Amino acid sequence: MVKHRQSGAALLIMLTILVLAAATLFINQLKNVDSTFFQYQRSDDILQEARGALIGWALTHVQQPGLLPVPDLRNDGNYDGRSDCPVGAINNSHLLGRLPWLAYSAPCLDPRGGTGAHLKDASGESLWYAVSANLLYDFGYPTINSELADSSSGWITVRDNSGAVISDRVAALVIAPGVALPGQNRAGAAPQANRYLDSITIGAVTYSNANFDSDFIRADENDSFNDRMAYITIDELMLLVERKVVAKVRGCLDDYAAASGDKYPWAAPLNGAAVPSYTGVYNSGFGRLADTLNIESTPGVNDPSMQSTWQPAGCLSGLAYWNSWRELVFYQVAPGYQPGSAAACPGCLTLNGAGSHRSMVMVAGHRLAGQSRSSNSDKGNIANYLEGDNADADNAFEMQAASALFNDRVICVDGANQCQ
Repeated sequence: MVKHRQSGAALLIMLTILVLAAATLFINQLKNVDSTFFQYQRSDDILQEARGALIGWALTHVQQPGLLPVPDLRNDGNYDGRSDCPVGAINNSHLLGRLPWLAYSAPCLDPRGGTGAHLKDASGESLWYAVSANLLYDFGYPTINSELADSSSGWITVRDNSGAVISDRVAALVIAPGVALPGQNRAGAAPQANRYLDSITIGAVTYSNANFDSDFIRADENDSFNDRMAYITIDELMLLVERKVVAKVRGCLDDYAAASGDKYPWAAPLNGAAVPSYTGVYNSGFGRLADTLNIESTPGVNDPSMQSTWQPAGCLSGLAYWNSWRELVFYQVAPGYQPGSAAACPGCLTLNGAGSHRSMVMVAGHRLAGQSRSSNSDKGNIANYLEGDNADADNAFEMQAASALFNDRVICVDGANQCQ
């Protein structure tokens, strides 16, 4: 009897040990899962930080907002955190490298600051970075404005886990390479890209993030693929650049009005088939923003309360990037705030049926279906630039979400920046 009790106790002890071992194994597996999850989350957070840093760099570029830096390449024998701008023309070998974060070295042009922070993923590896050639300096600054989004070539393609295209309009992307996988020897000053970035075969097609072809894949992690990615499309970037431009124009108009009795100059009218004009014309309340101002209260008589040039001097014409945008920026001055007016409502403008605004600024988005901007005649037709209420030159304007039928960027001008 005692023997049977001892055997039963031994079995119970063994069962308890097995249960505890299984529980310990299960808990350890959960810890590993949690650890992996938090590592992925940490890398994703860093990628979003890097994405924001690139957008900030592009928007604050003095010469051409929207421009992006050249990657930190291995051409100089190391990854030193600095952009490695080519001496000759840009090619695919210049479009993939590490994310630059230090001040630039020659032959890169100003601004010479990098993104400012040496960002690393959860494994401690520096981030990688790919960029479209459309947004790089190449024997001169590219023209970066709304119409760049019309270009169907030169953008990066990003694919999903099945190889299907997520977007073929990517301006730039950042990659967290993760820990080295089998076969990825990262020793040396400047290892090849394929020692950090991975490839995956789907069906009969192999996709690689390391082969400099501007075609990238964002696949599920496994034993042979652990790249994580964040990207910026040209449409996202251009929306932000448009906002910067329209805000700069509003600031110039507000500053001008503050020095001119709260009144605003005449617009440069659209003039049919002629070369686009940037000279203000008496009684032209709507048109392009004028480089040469007109402040006549009656023909041949200037309004003495108004400045004859932009205030501060060169507010628009002094911008390095103004020539890239001036064809696409339109302006309406309210009747109550034109030269010779009382600088008061009534005679003000509305936005989406509300408000009493002094003037309105519109930046045309990229060409929509049916719009053409090739000939001088095209450039003299407002319907090729603006949509809806913004294209009829009356005192009512509208702003709505971008779509296939509308993509104007509109902001009202009220002095002291009251209008958002």
